[in-house]
Amino acid sequence: MDLPLLRKTLDSLKLPAFRYRQIIKNYYSGRFLNFDQMTDLSLDLRQKLSKALPLLSVVEKTIIGDDSTKKALLELSDGQKIESVFMNYEDWLTACVSSQVGCPLNCSFCATGKMGLKRNLTSQEIVDQILYWNQKIYPKYIGRVVFMGMGEPFLNWENVIEAISIINSKDGLNIGARKISISTAGVVDKIKDFANLDTQINLAVSLHSADQKIRESIMPIAKQYPLSQLKNACNYYVGKTNRQLFFEYALMDINTSQNDAKLLADFISSNRLFFLNLIPLNPIGGDMLPASKDQQKIFIDYLNKFGVEYSLRRSFGQDINAACGQLATK
Repeated sequence: MDLPLLRKTLDSLKLPAFRYRQIIKNYYSGRFLNFDQMTDLSLDLRQKLSKALPLLSVVEKTIIGDDSTKKALLELSDGQKIESVFMNYEDWLTACVSSQVGCPLNCSFCATGKMGLKRNLTSQEIVDQILYWNQKIYPKYIGRVVFMGMGEPFLNWENVIEAISIINSKDGLNIGARKISISTAGVVDKIKDFANLDTQINLAVSLHSADQKIRESIMPIAKQYPLSQLKNACNYYVGKTNRQLFFEYALMDINTSQNDAKLLADFISSNRLFFLNLIPLNPIGGDMLPASKDQQKIFIDYLNKFGVEYSLRRSFGQDINAACGQLATK
């Protein structure tokens, strides 16, 4: 919801301050699809609010998927569109939210990057993705949030941090910090800024290669922030927070050789709080090919030999192009 417009509307009606707090509480609850359902407000006020502004800043255009994974195409007030994903892990319900319309980084394995950057999302547009899913699954609620949708969160720093404060606040969505994860392609200065926030929010870094030349070929941001700088920032983060740092590594045909495994092992093993998440590459078309089953097995055997701690993650939503790297509006 456009909170400044809500306050302006209430001020024009000369209503007491508690009405704003009352409406905000209703809004964050995720129970209401529109103002008309807020029966603790007068009929006259509900009608005026309905005319003045929408409850959510995102509007569903299409939704696909099943009980395990759903993907929604959402339209914003200016006609731009984003995708957001709901994942049912049985033990917890997760929203994968977008932070930008498109993305400027143009990673070769990511469909979002091929869109380019249209604009940053506002903090309300980020939060409203979660409220949208809460409305869908009520009386259940989203219990975990991952900033792994469209865009580079650290390039929309102020709005993402404001959104996180609302998501985490007891007066907002009241989702615990340790149940929020943010992923970055490696914006070094913001990794350090994030460490300085002294938060319990989880941080993941898209690594995908510990070979500088290979990483540059698949992630252009590596030219601006080479591996040496990235590693320095990551060491700063774990030193400052004493929290585990997760590295995402998509298994491709170009990053799963014995030498790749050795370089990766050296990188991950350099700090006891570094942890590796292996992810099968999700196809998006183009030149980037997933590692074959044999390549994956041989690569993992090397990692075991080198004593690397890792997990092999399963992909949700590949069949509906909702998995990591597959989000893009058409």
